[in-house]
Amino acid sequence: MRRRPAWRAPAWFARPAARIAFQRRLAACGQAVRVIPPPRRFRGGFALAVQLRVADVAEQTVSIVFGPGAPDVPHVYTDGPPESPHRYSDGALCMWYPYDAPEQRWVRADGPEALLGQVVAHLLREQWWRRTGEWPGQEAPHGP
Repeated sequence: MRRRPAWRAPAWFARPAARIAFQRRLAACGQAVRVIPPPRRFRGGFALAVQLRVADVAEQTVSIVFGPGAPDVPHVYTDGPPESPHRYSDGALCMWYPYDAPEQRWVRADGPEALLGQVVAHLLREQWWRRTGEWPGQEAPHGP
């Protein structure tokens, strides 16, 4: 006899009102935002594409993906230059150490505006690293 998995509350993005509010708050930052299908490995998740137009950062599309397994942890991808010491093997931006305290990483209560701000800050750091070879800001140890 197989055991049923424990009940879990639905992800925040399971409610249309929450998805729409997140999208509108992100668009209020002055960027073009659209809903996109999440990548296959995040099936059942929620994803947005942001056409990022910010001074000092090359124009690029940033994809913010929330998966059903960890609905409060965004995975952020960009179609900009891929060279960076702070990217995961799947190309996602490594913007914070996953086990950092909530004050040191993005949490949903911070809002989509703060997430977009962290994305822009990360892209600026990558750009600086590409030009100088040094990473401005804190770094957590990385594996091979």
